[in-house]
Amino acid sequence: MAYSSINNLGWTIMTMAISPNVAIMNISIYIIMTTPIFLMMTNTSTKTLQNLTTTWTTSTATTLSIALLMLSTSGLPPFTGFMPKMLILNELISQKLTTLATLAIMTSLVSLLFYLRITYLIMMLTPPMTTQSSTKWRTQNQKSQLMTMMTPTALFITHLTPAIPF
Repeated sequence: MAYSSINNLGWTIMTMAISPNVAIMNISIYIIMTTPIFLMMTNTSTKTLQNLTTTWTTSTATTLSIALLMLSTSGLPPFTGFMPKMLILNELISQKLTTLATLAIMTSLVSLLFYLRITYLIMMLTPPMTTQSSTKWRTQNQKSQLMTMMTPTALFITHLTPAIPF
């Protein structure tokens, strides 16, 4: 997640001089998307990728939410994280900074690979019936109200794009 923050900050800094409103929107949406991820990782006591592969034993919904939020943070088109990147690329291309836009897309592919790896590990590597590591106890199932409110917001904020003034 540290590389993700550095990558997203790079996108924000690229746009800061050209369009500060888009830069502020980018960092705001990134904070909205990463807050539920960190809350879920804290709730499940996840510190490593090995721990992340066993989250389905405590909460299947948490595992699915983490996977969708990771893909959203990577900037895939149907998810929320694509909108700020598309607006930033549009701004860079309109300012005739095509080389910088191409470089930004290439660095985004590296982070996409990282997020796809995490999504693959937690969703497709271990089948729901067997596990290759120790399972977690089902008794620690604490739900945070903030996490419950932030997850749908982070996944479906794309529909509010026409309402955001640029």
